Amino acid sequence: MKGNIVSLFHKSENVNKRRSNELYDVASFSNSGYRLTWEEAVKLFLQARRAETSSDDTIKFEQSSLRSYRRILQEQEIKAEIYDVSPDFLRNHFIMVMVEEKGYKLNTINNRIKAIKRFFQFLFDEGWIPYNPAEHLKLRKGHRSTIPSFTEEQVVALLKQPDQSTFTGFRDFVMLSLILDCGLRVGELTKLKINQVDIKESQLLGVIGKSKKPRDIPFCDDVRKLLIRYIKARGDLPSQYFFVTLDGRSLGIRAFQSSLRKYGEDAGIMGVRVSPHTLRHTFAKMYILNDGDPYSLQDILGHTSQDMVKHYVNLWRPEMRSKHTKSSPMRHLFKGRLL
Repeated sequence: MKGNIVSLFHKSENVNKRRSNELYDVASFSNSGYRLTWEEAVKLFLQARRAETSSDDTIKFEQSSLRSYRRILQEQEIKAEIYDVSPDFLRNHFIMVMVEEKGYKLNTINNRIKAIKRFFQFLFDEGWIPYNPAEHLKLRKGHRSTIPSFTEEQVVALLKQPDQSTFTGFRDFVMLSLILDCGLRVGELTKLKINQVDIKESQLLGVIGKSKKPRDIPFCDDVRKLLIRYIKARGDLPSQYFFVTLDGRSLGIRAFQSSLRKYGEDAGIMGVRVSPHTLRHTFAKMYILNDGDPYSLQDILGHTSQDMVKHYVNLWRPEMRSKHTKSSPMRHLFKGRLL
């Protein structure tokens, strides 16, 4: 008689031993040294959830939450695994990405945290993993969190770190400058291709973000000059990607993130996460504070609605008030005793 276990695992070599007729047979494998793949772990978890609930919506939510977790890791070029996962890993590469980069609402973030806690608790209870890395994860409290950004002094300190006498250092300086001038996402930056950089018109062409809608993004003349220098230093290579490594291959997201963190440490930046997305938020902040309008900012950033842009404006309103105090026409008239 054939067993009814899902055909995810290696078949037992002991043909005389009667198999369990359960839908999933954790006991046969959890202590055997077999290591689950991500797909196998998810399938076992969802089978267990189906045995516990008759709600299709619950199962769909669990599937959606785990897909979201996996997608967030993939965007950071991290493969989803169930082993060697730590609480810090979940906080830094999952929770904080939802908070700082995705801008998810508080309820969404907490629901995702609850789902990942259930997932790892199941794997631990069933003996698939030696400990539960999500056990001590806490739900977030309070109102929508502030958006982290660098001060102008921190930006200057960061830009001083790459060694521009080397190819990699100058490349990194150009990448930092491009994010700060165009507000690119890190994936948009590393996937940028040679034919998308229009030096003549000073713009990036057909940049595709999360909305999948191509957009053209302008850059200033100072950045145009940097790009010209970089193109000369890069040379004529087979790779279609604009930013490359020393061996001519496309530069990956994680490599750039790692370099950026090191620059942040060397610059002594404290109290704010040194990441590509913090640079993107800093671009938005400086754009608003330097009289950029919210509608053009929405187009440049590639947001599909004004919601995030309105949040930027509201968040930095105190700094805008301070700027208005310094630039107020009436204040200058009174100060000059013209009234």
